[in-house]
Amino acid sequence: MRRFISLIIFLLITSAVQAQTGLNDYLEIAARENPTLKAKFNLYLAALERVNQQGALPDPNLSFGYFISPVETRVGPQRFRLSVSQMFPWMGTLKAREKAAASLAKAKFEMFQEARNQLFLQVKSKWLALYELQKEIQIMEENLDILRSYEPVTKTKYEANLVSLADLVRVQISIDRAKTELELLRLKEKPLKHDFNTMLHRDGEMPIVISDTLKQEKVDFEFDAVMEDQPRLRAIKSNLSALEQEKVLADLGRKPNIGLGLDYGLIAKREGVNIPDNGKDILVPQVNISLPIFGKKNRSVQKEADLKMKAKGFELAALEDELKNSWIGIEYELEAASQSLALYSDEMKKTEVLLNVLISEYTNNNQDFEKLLETQQRLLQLQLANVRTGVLYQQAVFKQEYLTGSTLNEIQNEIK
Repeated sequence: MRRFISLIIFLLITSAVQAQTGLNDYLEIAARENPTLKAKFNLYLAALERVNQQGALPDPNLSFGYFISPVETRVGPQRFRLSVSQMFPWMGTLKAREKAAASLAKAKFEMFQEARNQLFLQVKSKWLALYELQKEIQIMEENLDILRSYEPVTKTKYEANLVSLADLVRVQISIDRAKTELELLRLKEKPLKHDFNTMLHRDGEMPIVISDTLKQEKVDFEFDAVMEDQPRLRAIKSNLSALEQEKVLADLGRKPNIGLGLDYGLIAKREGVNIPDNGKDILVPQVNISLPIFGKKNRSVQKEADLKMKAKGFELAALEDELKNSWIGIEYELEAASQSLALYSDEMKKTEVLLNVLISEYTNNNQDFEKLLETQQRLLQLQLANVRTGVLYQQAVFKQEYLTGSTLNEIQNEIK
C-alpha cells in the first residue's frame, strides 16, 4: 500500500509540473525520465519495504522428528514428534524497529527530493546557458549587419578620396573578426544542446525551445524557508530519529524474548495389553524465555548510536553554516547583478546616442572612423555584458529556489 501511495505521489509531482509551460516542460521531462532520479526514487521505495519487514514477527519454527527405533512408553511406542513454536520480542521492540526503518525511509525520500532539486538546478542552469548563447548569437549577428552596412559607405568615400584606405581596412578587419566570433559561438550550441537533452534522457539532437526574454523580477525568498524545507537538513534529522530508535532497541535488547510452542508426539497402541490411556498421544505446551545475560553487546550498540548521533549533530551544524554562507553569497550575486543591469541599461542608452551622432558626423563630415568603430565595439560589449549579467541574476534566483526547495513546495501544496 505504501509503495502504491508513493508512486501516486511521484506521478502527481511530475504531472503538476507538466501543467506549467516553458522551462517547466523540460523540468517535467527530467523529473519523469532522468535515470539518476529514478534510481533515487527506487531506493526510497526499497527503504519503504523495510518498514514492513521490521514490523513483522520472526518466522515461527516447525520441527519434525521420526523415531527409527520407537521409544517405548507406558502407553505405547512413540513413532514421531512434531513441534511448532513462535518467539515474541519484548513489548515495543517491533514498534521501535518499524519507527527506525520509517525514519530511514524518510531520509531516503529527502535525498530523492534533494536529487530532484539538484537536477532542476542543473536543467535550469543549462537552459540559461543556451539562452545566453542564443542572445549572444543574435547580438553578434546584428553587430555584423551593422559593420557590413559601414563597408559600402566607407568604400564610396575612399573611392572619392574622402577617407583613407585605413578606414576601409579597419571596417573589413572588424567584419572578419565579427564573422569568426559568430561562427565560434555557433559551434558552442551543439555540445550545450546535447548536455541539456542528456539530463532529460532523450536524444541529444532533439530541438530545444528557448525564450526570447528573461523575467528578471525580484523574488522574495526567506532564509527561514531554507532551515525548514532544505531536504539535506531534513534527511539528517530523519537519520537522527532513526538513531534514537536504535538506542531504544539497544535498551529493549536487555529484555527477554518470550516464545510459545506446542509439542505433539504420536504414540502407537501396545498390543495384547489393556491399560488406561493405551496409545494416547503426547501434547506438551511450551514457554521459552531468552536470557539476555550478556549486556556488553547492548551497551556497545547504545554507545555506537550515541557517537553516531553526535556525528550527525556536527554534520547538521556544518550544513547549516554552509547554507547560511551560500545564502549570503547568493544575496550578493543578486544585488551586484541588479546594480550592474541598471548601470548597463543607462550606459547602453548613452552609447547608442553617441553612436548615432558619430554615424551622422562620419556620413556628413568625414569624422574619425576609428572612433566610430570603437564606439560600436563598446556598444557590443555592453549588450553582451547586459545579457550575461541578466543570466547571472536569474541563476542566483534559481539557486535560491534550489536552497528553499520552492518548486517542490509549490507542487506539494497543489497535491494537498
